[in-house]
Amino acid sequence: MRTQTDMTKEQKIKLLKLQQGELNAVLIYQRLAKITKHKKGKEVFSKIAADEGKHAAILRSYTNEILKPKGTKAKLVGFLYQLLGHNFVIGLLEKGELKSIDYYKPLKDVFPKIQQIIDDELRHAEMAKSLLK
Repeated sequence: MRTQTDMTKEQKIKLLKLQQGELNAVLIYQRLAKITKHKKGKEVFSKIAADEGKHAAILRSYTNEILKPKGTKAKLVGFLYQLLGHNFVIGLLEKGELKSIDYYKPLKDVFPKIQQIIDDELRHAEMAKSLLK
């Protein structure tokens, strides 16, 4: 396994940014699980939130940095969910999960555990899509 001293400065910056994003995503999905009125939504959002926490832990194993989640995006997504509705936000989440794969792909050969995150993000997009009415 690569250690913090083996990685380039650019790789560490990218991993830290991804780690922060995963932590923030935990709060986003927890918030959606709390406010959704969609039957299956609470279960799906809670499962994705748990996975995002695991992703942050994987990234932390590479960065050795403890970061704190920021709730700003969670509040915004919750507001959009209530304002623009379930399907609008689900569409955003699906696209976001798929787009995150593009950020992870260049790192997967150097940091092997990243493939698990990529696989999960693809599954999350499908899970989100399954919630469309």
